[in-house]
Amino acid sequence: MSAVLEVSGVAVRFGGLQALDGVSFAVEDGGATALIGPNGAGKTTCFNVISGLQRPDAGSVRFAGRDVTRVAPHRHRGIGRTFQRVELVAGMTVRENVLLGYHRSLPGGLLRSGLGSRRREHAARAEAAARLEEVGLAAFADRPAGMLPLGLQRLAELARAEAQDPRLLLLDEAASGLATEEMERLVERVQAARRRGCAVLLVEHNMRFVSRIVERVVVLRYGRVIFDGTLADGMRDPAVMDAYLGQEQAVA
Repeated sequence: MSAVLEVSGVAVRFGGLQALDGVSFAVEDGGATALIGPNGAGKTTCFNVISGLQRPDAGSVRFAGRDVTRVAPHRHRGIGRTFQRVELVAGMTVRENVLLGYHRSLPGGLLRSGLGSRRREHAARAEAAARLEEVGLAAFADRPAGMLPLGLQRLAELARAEAQDPRLLLLDEAASGLATEEMERLVERVQAARRRGCAVLLVEHNMRFVSRIVERVVVLRYGRVIFDGTLADGMRDPAVMDAYLGQEQAVA
């Protein structure tokens, strides 16, 4: 199977801190991979490089066969992302936040009057309503996003990330703060995305969640890849256990 995402030799330095040091890995088209490691290992920095929020000092990122290393975030078509710290617009409604996920394909911006294509606007609104129904947020659609508890905000952010059926989903600790029922919704949505052929790359500390989603893990330590292989092999690798998973054995 071909790779939809290829990260090659990526390095990022912040002053005297080497956040990423020659990081290379790939995500197969339609596959699911977890990027894991202890706090400060460089996981979110790697996500920021992939999504265009951080330019690397060295290395490259290819998505769907195209070099996107220096492509601006708003031009990253085909990639949906959630954030470690939820990035919803607090004063906008949940529905409006999800609609923002469609803004690239609609002329003039979704929330302005006088759109060039009313048909496309109506289709986007219908899609947004369907997304909210799928994650269990239909009843909250017209509430300000900032008034929702954290778990529901994460589900709203996932609904926004799924707008336009991305080819790759980047999930940065999407399970953090979720109640059991919310977690089940998240698992169902990610699995449904995979059935549609969407690849998934997730950063996550909840190993139960990880084990239900991915086949492969890439483990970072001090900004370097120390393991890249199947989840099962990673669970047995001494370097991985020493770096991260030892403290998780009771829940993995």
